Amino acid sequence: MVTSVKICSLIVLASLLGANNDVAAQQINPLAQCRAQSLDIDRIHSCMDGYLDILDDDLQAITDFLGNTLAADAVAGLNSSQRAFVEYRRQNCLWYLEFSSPRIDAEQIAKNCLATMSGQRLVELQDLLSADSGSGQAIQGFYVYGAQRNSFQPCGSEQRLWVEGDAGSVGLMQQTYLSVATEDLQLLHASVTGRIDEQLQVPEGHQGVLQLSSLVAMRVPTEGDCQLPDPAYNLEITASDVDAAQDRREVADFERAEQEEPEQQLTAYFGAWLVDCIEVSSRKSCSLEVALGRNAADVASGVEEGLAQLTINRMPRRSTSVELEFAEREIDSPTLIRWQIDSEALGDIVESSILVDQDGTRQQISESPYLTDDLLPKMIRGRDLKVSVLDTVDDTSTDDVFATLEGLTKALVFADDFVSNSDLEIREDFGFSDSE
Repeated sequence: MVTSVKICSLIVLASLLGANNDVAAQQINPLAQCRAQSLDIDRIHSCMDGYLDILDDDLQAITDFLGNTLAADAVAGLNSSQRAFVEYRRQNCLWYLEFSSPRIDAEQIAKNCLATMSGQRLVELQDLLSADSGSGQAIQGFYVYGAQRNSFQPCGSEQRLWVEGDAGSVGLMQQTYLSVATEDLQLLHASVTGRIDEQLQVPEGHQGVLQLSSLVAMRVPTEGDCQLPDPAYNLEITASDVDAAQDRREVADFERAEQEEPEQQLTAYFGAWLVDCIEVSSRKSCSLEVALGRNAADVASGVEEGLAQLTINRMPRRSTSVELEFAEREIDSPTLIRWQIDSEALGDIVESSILVDQDGTRQQISESPYLTDDLLPKMIRGRDLKVSVLDTVDDTSTDDVFATLEGLTKALVFADDFVSNSDLEIREDFGFSDSE
């Protein structure tokens, strides 16, 4: 039932995300669209709630992105403006609850007001994002990446675009995809800035190139996201759709050197933990890596080669994801992987997913309250990590690998200082003292 009551928001949101000015946003009437799907009160409210949730998520994503790209004074102004907008939206819309009657209609009118104002605000921020980037427009759509696949399709468009552009931005988009996707060739919703070029040569099955400037956000699609005109695009891309890479335009040597040159790159070791931080096109990110083996001390000293690798990806705003990779090994389910920190057995990580490819198995833990509020603090406070792999869920014997957690605290502070320039803020959030 949830799917049926929220499906109406797809049409509305497709119109909104394709809008380029306030006039287009003002023409949207979410309540009319929801009522056109059903006159059942519960279904109308479910439709409106789903629509509001998606708008709020997109507003937050664009606000966060602008907060990481604008100058400090501009960020302060943006945050003040956003707080004022939220309060004004509340005051402007909720008074309908007292003004209109009966109550059952007043609630629908108030939600329609909230959605309409949010849509207008989203368009304003999209315009600001486009102007600030100086390199294209804000575009929302769907992205798929994998073996010989690198395709983006904008909301409401039949164009399938091959993604090119700055190597750092394209690399970040692909890395983020691999961190978020839970299965091969999964379609993910993406917000980007860039330009569409229909003149360049592209692989067969594509109608142009997305010249990517920056990735704003990427997430698993929701029921309220826009629909694509071509349903066959959803995971039905064949190898022939995106092969023939030799048909793409050649990048001149000087272009390639300019694209691959990072603005800043720092590498540091904290015990067994390697921290690799990079800034490309003003986007900062760090990966914290440690090897796992039969003996944590031997792996840390280089005596033993690691059998698995744990990576913590750290982005601005303390955005975090975790990946545990077993090279050349196939593990069918996250329930077969059991974690233990010191003497505390965590069991299998319910919030995780498994991705198996030709290189091996990756257990992925996307950003969630469990990761940020539970698992990561336990790792920071812990000394040793043990990961046990079972052949079956009923198996009593396990294949165990170990890693040290010593050095993670300083590695994380180093990474957060790089991506946010706010070491003190990070220390206070996790309860660090200056002596650590």
